[in-house]
Amino acid sequence: MRKQKLSDAVADELERLIVTKTLKEGDALPSERELMSSFEVGRPSVREALMKLSQKGLVSIKSGEKTRVTRPKTETVLSNISGLAIGLLSQDEERSQFEHLRQVLEVSVVREAARVRTLQDLEKLEAILERNRLCCEDYDSFVDTDIEFHLTIISTLNNPMLTTLYNTLISWLMKTRNSEDYVPFHKRNYEEHAAIFEALKLGEADKAEQAMKKHLNTVMRIETN
Repeated sequence: MRKQKLSDAVADELERLIVTKTLKEGDALPSERELMSSFEVGRPSVREALMKLSQKGLVSIKSGEKTRVTRPKTETVLSNISGLAIGLLSQDEERSQFEHLRQVLEVSVVREAARVRTLQDLEKLEAILERNRLCCEDYDSFVDTDIEFHLTIISTLNNPMLTTLYNTLISWLMKTRNSEDYVPFHKRNYEEHAAIFEALKLGEADKAEQAMKKHLNTVMRIETN
């Protein structure tokens, strides 16, 4: 059996104390010297353990201040795997799998959005849709309004974690796209956005699902060609 690194053992035990709320948000961790004594390890192991906890968003490390327990945030977790994710999405098979994941997510979301969207949501979507129409020849502006359109649909569910997750995932995907592949399809993408909007406006979940599937199938075909 592979022996566990000392820093991993320290990090695992501190993480356990945080997760079980033995150490609560805002609590100061013992000093490095105290941790060295408690775990019978050297300073490098303690510092490496604290860095791992910081990367998970479990502690805040500031120069000249005590290390304190923090509440993990979705943004922190996703940021720490950003480089790996972008690397994976640069590969055709993984990008195709991601587009399928996106389809599963957004089809479920748009059904719920058709049920819960408000008049204010529709007004916002309509304004974004008009800007999307006007940007069909401009890749960057079209992408901005495209993402805004999809994010606004997701935000109708009032789930900040879901919104942050989608925003991060789509930003990873955009970094791996070739703009020349997409510009010829902008007008078609806009028309598909308009169909999604009309279904949401009518509050018809089945039509919204069909429109979203059609749109994302178009995107998947672009990705795989």
